[in-house]
Amino acid sequence: MKTSRARLDGLTAVPGKYYGFFSFPAAKTGYSGVAVYTKSTTVVPLRAEEGLSGCLQPKPPLSTSERVSASYPMVDNIDLMADEEGSRPNSLGELDKEGRALVLDFGLFVLINLYCVADAADTRYHYKMNYYYLIQERVRILVEEGREVIVLGDLNSCPAPIDHCEGMMPKIKDSFFESPHRAWLRDWLAPNGLLVDTTRERWPGREGMFTCKSTLCDLFSY
Repeated sequence: MKTSRARLDGLTAVPGKYYGFFSFPAAKTGYSGVAVYTKSTTVVPLRAEEGLSGCLQPKPPLSTSERVSASYPMVDNIDLMADEEGSRPNSLGELDKEGRALVLDFGLFVLINLYCVADAADTRYHYKMNYYYLIQERVRILVEEGREVIVLGDLNSCPAPIDHCEGMMPKIKDSFFESPHRAWLRDWLAPNGLLVDTTRERWPGREGMFTCKSTLCDLFSY
């Protein structure tokens, strides 16, 4: 969203027949942020939450019946990556302060909309990986509770060389999975993991299914 709650005007918040759901960063104005719009004449979410950890709460906080899950990730149950000084987060709420996730319960399924940490964030690579681990744990819990889960948004990672604009170049392809976040995403998807890449399920060999920003920026997203 790249904006703040204070700057959200009425037409953007509730455009016509659509309901809007938003998450904004707690401190850094105009940084990250995600939104989901649902057409009110077609579908209305039963429940909605900011973040993945369950630590972000409105005022007053959600009641048990208003929460999406019966249980939430716990920091002791995730093998988090240490930072450059060897420290690990003491609370999963620390990973949830940048407005990077919305979780909406539609009854038939739970939708998780994400904006993950950029590939270029080498100085915060531990944060990037720990956020992925948090996503994975939240999805695992939902599935164990018998829920169908759809994960979408900007994951800022590619599961295979074919999904990257330079991935099929020999030098890139040979070392593609040396990046832990790519190996993580590959292993989270079938046949290795829990989730199904619905795009590749339907078009397994189709090339060019990525967006490539101006080469002047040298930035790419999947």
